Amino acid sequence: MMEQLVVGIDGSPASFEAFEQALQLSRKSGSSLKCVYVVDSRKTEVPIVYTGSSFDTSLERIYLPLDPNLKDYYTRIAEDLRSFAKRCLDICLERSEKIGVAASSVIREGFPTAELCAEGRSGDILVVGQKGENAQYRRAIVGSTTEDLVRTAPLPILVVPMRRPQIKRVLAVYDGGRASENALRFYVNTLKDLSEDFILFDVEDSESPDGAIEEVTLLRNHGITARLIRRADEPNLTVVDLAAREEADLILTGAYGKHKFKSYLLGTNAAHLLRKSTVPVLIVY
Repeated sequence: MMEQLVVGIDGSPASFEAFEQALQLSRKSGSSLKCVYVVDSRKTEVPIVYTGSSFDTSLERIYLPLDPNLKDYYTRIAEDLRSFAKRCLDICLERSEKIGVAASSVIREGFPTAELCAEGRSGDILVVGQKGENAQYRRAIVGSTTEDLVRTAPLPILVVPMRRPQIKRVLAVYDGGRASENALRFYVNTLKDLSEDFILFDVEDSESPDGAIEEVTLLRNHGITARLIRRADEPNLTVVDLAAREEADLILTGAYGKHKFKSYLLGTNAAHLLRKSTVPVLIVY
């Protein structure tokens, strides 16, 4: 059973779409919602410079602000950002109250990835937008904070694009690996009443589908209507193409593939989905 969702808000349209998706999930599951705004400390700290040199025999490091008058300037920036954060969170709380979802909010200051990971530990799922406030400076199709989060978050993370569907059909990616099995068990234990239809896509080209068949049986034993599609039957079919063809509203995947060891790098399949999917992607470790 899901008790709380944590959603990251940064004031961008994408983050509010993520909030609405989290709100939908909270309402359907009866869970509470925590809205988190992180004031990026990189925007509020006064720049400093190191005045020593490679010939400094005293071995002392002296740091000075570029301009002492900058301190007041950055203080005003911090106050403005905190005020903006409060306005964003107030919107979320008012919206939650309007539809009857218990919600709380918190403002933290620091590095967004680290602070969201810390707050995420209090929930079952961390929900973020596919892009954030710096999308216009995009490093890739996925926002830099979101990409960092999916590599380091201590819990399942739901990445929401600008399209925010009502979730009626789930497409799960299965390759027989530990991460994909964890994703299915997380769904069974936490989200089994989320959708009306469940598709298991066996991406392995193996002649033996026993593992996938067992997973379908597990899902059905828990009251989840599930059907199996195998890549072996349609070798050129990709997850993104299948999601579009089947009109899936959510893609469920493990963070790492069967043949990849767990490291800092995200599995190739999950990384591809984050960049290409037009529907929310739930990644489980």
